[in-house]
Amino acid sequence: MGKLHDKTVKKLIKEKPSVRHADGNGLYLMTPKRGDAYWMLRYTTPATKLRREYTIGKVDDWSLADARDEAAKLRLAIKREGADPVQERQKVNQNPFKTLNDLYADYHQLRQREIATHQKEKSLYDREVAWRIGKVDLERIRPVDVSEILRDIANGYDDNPPRPTISNDVMRMLKRVFDHGMKLDVTRFNPATPFRPRDAGGEEKAANYPMTEFEVKEFFDKLRDIPAKFSRENYLACALLIGTCTRKMELLAAPWSEFDLDNKVWHLPAERTKKRRAIDIPLTEPVMGWLEELKVRSCGSEWVFPARRISKKARTPHVCENTLNHALKKLFEERFFSFDKRRVHDLRGTARTMLGKLGFDDDLAKRCLNQQAGNRVDQIYNRHAYFEERRAAHEALCDWLAPIVIGEVSSGE
Repeated sequence: MGKLHDKTVKKLIKEKPSVRHADGNGLYLMTPKRGDAYWMLRYTTPATKLRREYTIGKVDDWSLADARDEAAKLRLAIKREGADPVQERQKVNQNPFKTLNDLYADYHQLRQREIATHQKEKSLYDREVAWRIGKVDLERIRPVDVSEILRDIANGYDDNPPRPTISNDVMRMLKRVFDHGMKLDVTRFNPATPFRPRDAGGEEKAANYPMTEFEVKEFFDKLRDIPAKFSRENYLACALLIGTCTRKMELLAAPWSEFDLDNKVWHLPAERTKKRRAIDIPLTEPVMGWLEELKVRSCGSEWVFPARRISKKARTPHVCENTLNHALKKLFEERFFSFDKRRVHDLRGTARTMLGKLGFDDDLAKRCLNQQAGNRVDQIYNRHAYFEERRAAHEALCDWLAPIVIGEVSSGE
């Protein structure tokens, strides 16, 4: 039982007979001549055996009972964990990462070196997380805060429809962000760790729906008839995604400086690929023709697909990542095609499927799509690996694709 009582505390604060008043077990009421009265804990550090004084807080903010409880917790941490409250407070005060936004800014710098889609991830954070808990102190964020975000996204909120896949993406992103904080020793635990897909958007199935040959013919047939709704640039982008076997933003964010048109090679650098693996892509005659047309249409821009609208608010100098998605989405919503909805990424899957049908083995097809992992030595030389073999595969693929794109072969044949 402590020596002090609530009435005694009030009396001592009013009279201030001395500076320090012991309650027991190292807890003191401090009544300085100037300033507010406060609670202080004296203790000995287990490691260095130094005597330290730790300020718990002002009496106006901490009652006697609360101060005793806090002192008991601190003494227990000192005894069992060898903690040093003064040193830990100094770390917190020196910590540049006060809020989740501060931590994410540092995490994003790291992700810029790791993945090509770092800007897409940042956009997701800004839309779904930053406005909710971005300005909250890191130590105050709890699993319940994460749960509310994931459930709202999965179930839909305000005018947003249910988005289970986005909920899973946010869950995985928050896990990585807080893991980054633990590595930097600025967070004690990861509040997103307990969550699994079932707590967010549910288990996901791999979405890969390549088009059949008939569907490819119908796809390009119908798109040619609506140039006002589906631009020529979008049309050529679809053809190039199949003909070069690349990912959407590898193509749409490509500058002309990556293309050696004289030698018919696209030098795709590692920093613009999903797996951070550079590759030289052979350019076939049909692809060269489509690029030459785009060169004219780009009107001197340094980008193959320059931004459609010139504005200071434009996020990128090239077309936005959603431009092609939205154009196709509208057509499928209108049931413009006879087959089920396809994503832009399914064009790449279509190329992969056709390479198999054309007789190319799985290993070579993966190399054409820059999916071959290989060993460390293989990754070094992957840019040039199997170049002639891949050229033959791309030529066979474009021999099939080009007549469809230019309208020599239609879905009726």
